[in-house]
Amino acid sequence: MPFQQTILPQFRDADPDGLIGLKGSMHYFQDIHTYYMHIFHKGNDELPELYGAAWVYTKYHVSLKHKLDYTDTADLSVWMEPYRQPVLVNLNFVLRQHGQTAATGKLENCVFSLVRQRPLRLSAIEFPEGIPEENPESVPDFVRLEPSTEGMEKRYSRVVRMSDLDKSNHMTNLRYIDMFQDAYDSAFWKTLDPREMEISFLSQCREGEELTVLGRTEENAVYLAAVHADGKPASMAMFSRS
Repeated sequence: MPFQQTILPQFRDADPDGLIGLKGSMHYFQDIHTYYMHIFHKGNDELPELYGAAWVYTKYHVSLKHKLDYTDTADLSVWMEPYRQPVLVNLNFVLRQHGQTAATGKLENCVFSLVRQRPLRLSAIEFPEGIPEENPESVPDFVRLEPSTEGMEKRYSRVVRMSDLDKSNHMTNLRYIDMFQDAYDSAFWKTLDPREMEISFLSQCREGEELTVLGRTEENAVYLAAVHADGKPASMAMFSRS
């Protein structure tokens, strides 16, 4: 059975319209993943001390059906897909309010050695058996963004600061949403009104590093990249109307 949690929507996760959309949904998906792993003592609150490792997120996809309001609680479900290969793991999410699906999501991640700086098999952290499961509920698959900046133009530069860091001492994946949204003004986002978002994380960003944010707009979508000083992409993103 999927792991389930009831949450109270928080204004701090809201968009400028006061309701909770793509960004807030991604926050809640990461929250429940963190707690889900904590139950098995395999969360990022304990992995660094116990195994010298941490979960590293490689892709996030969020599909928004409707925004959350504050008139009721919301229900979250998460389950881990059966392993397709020994390193990368997919988790699926469903967020409901008022008895309807508000958002769905898919997360790809892996256990990463903080010492050797490479992915590890789940067996390296003694991950319990029997957790992955088949579930008939449909969750959209990844778009699978190409790591290319062709046709993109510079929007602005951003320095990674202390407040961006997580326990692994690199920029937490939740900061990337703000970084990409800041590439365009509020009028742009109001016109686009995105309902689909995917972010891929290609390499870690460290404190003091200056990132350049690039963008390319299309009729129904915007494609973005954050690149290191050497021009190599650190992260790619897509926001679209559908």
